Amino acid sequence: MINFRKSLCGSIAVVLVFALAVTTAQAGPLKLRLSVESTPGASTQHMLASFRDALKAEMGDSVQIEYFDSGTLGDEIVHMQQVRTGQLDVIPIGSDAVQLDKKFAVFDIPFLFSSREKVAAVLDGPIGDELDKSFQTNAGLKVLGYGEIGFRQITNNVRPIVKPADLKGIKLRTPGSKTRILSFKMLGASPIKMNMGEIYLSLQQGVIDGQENPFGNIVKKSWYEVQKYISISRHVYTPITFVMNLKRYQSLTTAQRAKVDAAAKKAVEMSRKYGAENDATLEAEIRKKAPKVKFNNIDSAAFKKAAGPIGVKIGEIAGKDFAAKFVAAAN
Repeated sequence: MINFRKSLCGSIAVVLVFALAVTTAQAGPLKLRLSVESTPGASTQHMLASFRDALKAEMGDSVQIEYFDSGTLGDEIVHMQQVRTGQLDVIPIGSDAVQLDKKFAVFDIPFLFSSREKVAAVLDGPIGDELDKSFQTNAGLKVLGYGEIGFRQITNNVRPIVKPADLKGIKLRTPGSKTRILSFKMLGASPIKMNMGEIYLSLQQGVIDGQENPFGNIVKKSWYEVQKYISISRHVYTPITFVMNLKRYQSLTTAQRAKVDAAAKKAVEMSRKYGAENDATLEAEIRKKAPKVKFNNIDSAAFKKAAGPIGVKIGEIAGKDFAAKFVAAAN
């Protein structure tokens, strides 16, 4: 009986020690590692920094954040690997999201969105939820929200791009997205996959003729300095898919998760506002700094007609049913 009591007391002591250890661990600060390849002022960096600041404001000393930018830890592909393995906790992903989940190919369907308001309605509704669930299943990542890289424009050194035929033979840098490459091939260009950090020198040396990006990146990376023509195409809208390692997200307490969600919501708002402000001011900035650069509008009707078969092809890659829902929601 005495031995039983001793054993029981010993077991209770072990349980109490374990419970105390768990309570102490939970009481400690939440530690998160955040990183992005882009430099300060770029859309993805701006969103990550906004999240960092919002989370710090939400949690104060109960969160410790390690923050990296400017490619300190590698490019976007490396970041996607690191967040999936848990080496990083939170990152923003641009066009390369499609490399982790084919559903994201729908964002490469050209000339689909007419306004930011329509984009927000789609991403903040059932479509955005479906993409989140798909990303959790296929990539092990929780989508915290969708920010903005923005509407993309075409720049080059050969000719103004007015009609699809003007793209013929243009050596155009694109992200690694297979569907973005497919789109420009079908439009007659010669797309070349290339890391963002290589673009300026490649344009300067004539390795490529042009590239396609939102004004934010065109100005931030000073590509307008080595380009003759900027065609206002708004051919696709690229969101920032703002993600957290799913297991890490699930490991948070209910209170911590609420704070992370609130900070992500704030970062989404700030990212979209930043994108809208960029479009309103950056074209004017380029015109002032580089008066020799020639701007032109595209023939939207001609491009939309040419984009029809591209949308069908991308729909086959993303999944016909999902693509049909996405297109219907966008229209």
